Amino acid sequence: MANDKTLTIKKPFDSHLHLRRGAVLRAVTPYSTKRFGRAIIMPNTEPPIETVEQATEYKKEILAAVNHPSVLQNTRIDEAAFEPLMTFYLTKNLTPAEIERGFSSSECKIFAVKSYPYGATTNSQWGYRNILEAKDVLKKMEEVGMPLLLHGEVHLNERDEEEDPYDGEAMFVKDTLPRLLDMYPKLKISLEHMSSHEAIDFMEKNGKDGKLMTTVTPHHLMYDRRHAFSGGYRALLHCKPLVKKREDRERLRDMVKKGLPFVSAGTDSAPHPENKKFSSCCAFGVFNSPVALEMYVQVFDELGSLDKLEGFLSVNGPRFFGFEPDANTLTLVKKDWQVTEPVVTDEGVNLWPVGHVKHGLGNETFHWQISN
Repeated sequence: MANDKTLTIKKPFDSHLHLRRGAVLRAVTPYSTKRFGRAIIMPNTEPPIETVEQATEYKKEILAAVNHPSVLQNTRIDEAAFEPLMTFYLTKNLTPAEIERGFSSSECKIFAVKSYPYGATTNSQWGYRNILEAKDVLKKMEEVGMPLLLHGEVHLNERDEEEDPYDGEAMFVKDTLPRLLDMYPKLKISLEHMSSHEAIDFMEKNGKDGKLMTTVTPHHLMYDRRHAFSGGYRALLHCKPLVKKREDRERLRDMVKKGLPFVSAGTDSAPHPENKKFSSCCAFGVFNSPVALEMYVQVFDELGSLDKLEGFLSVNGPRFFGFEPDANTLTLVKKDWQVTEPVVTDEGVNLWPVGHVKHGLGNETFHWQISN
C-alpha cells in the first residue's frame, strides 16, 4: 500500500547478509533486524562455516545480539521478529554427508551453500578455484534440494593469472554458469549481487522462479563507476563485484522495475572496521544495513515502480527458500535524512555506512526512512 508520502509493505527478506563475528556482529545486527524479518547469513567468517556445529554456534551468537544488542544501539528487537537462516561455505572440507546433515538438522537447518572463487573477495581463500571441481557436494545438493549461492566471477584463469576484475562476472556467465546448469539440471541456483549487463541479459533469458534466481544489492542499483572514482577512489563503494559502468547500472534498474519473480533483494551488507576500510589494501564490502531498505525504496520510487517493490523485497526471496512472505508489515515515510555518524562497536571501533555525509560521495541525502 503506497501513496505519495508513505509506503507499507510486508517485512522484507534479505537474501544475502554478512554480519561478521564478535563486536562487529553485535553492533550491526540491530540495523538488519529493524528492516528485515529473515536473512540468509553468509558463511565467510574466519574460520568459515563448514559444519552444522559451527553454524549452530554462529546462529546462537546472532540471536544473542538480536536479544541483547550493543548498549550503543537505541533499540531492542524481539528475537521472534528476526530469523537468521544459516548457510555453509563451499570449501574443500565440506562433504556430501555434511550437506545431508545440514539439510535435515532440526537444531540448525542449513538453507544453502555459498561459493566464493578462491582469492576474489573477503575471506575467499578457502574457496575452489573452479566450482565445477566440487562434483560430489554439488550432486548431493541437487539430490536433497539445497540451493547453491554463487559469487559468480572468474577471478583466476587456468594459469593462476588474475583476470580483469571488471570482466569476471561476464566471463562466469558466458562459460562456467552454463556448464553448471547443464551438469546439474535440478540444482537450485542463485546468482548473487548481479552487476553487469552480460549477467542481466543471461538472467532475463534463463531465470526461472524456484530454479534460477538472482539477487540485487542497493549499491549496485544506486551507484556506478563514476561515483566510485568521484574526487578520488571512494572506499565505502569498494566491493566485489565492483560497481560497473553507468550503462550496467541502468540495465540493472531496468530489470528490477519489471517485477520478475526470480529477482530479489540481497543487500550484501559487509561491514569492516575503519582501519581495514580506509587502508592501502581497502577491504572489499559495502556496509549498507543502516540504509539498505531506504536505498531500495528510493531507487524504485525514482523508477516509478513502487508497485513492484514488495515482490522484490518481501516475496521472491522467501519463496525461493521455501517460506511464505512475512506476516508482519513495515511502513516507510518520504522524508529526507542523512547518515551523519558511524556505527560504533562496544569496543569503540568505527564502522562507516555507505552514503555517510563525509566519507561517502559528500553531503548525500536519502529520501525515505522507516516510520517509528
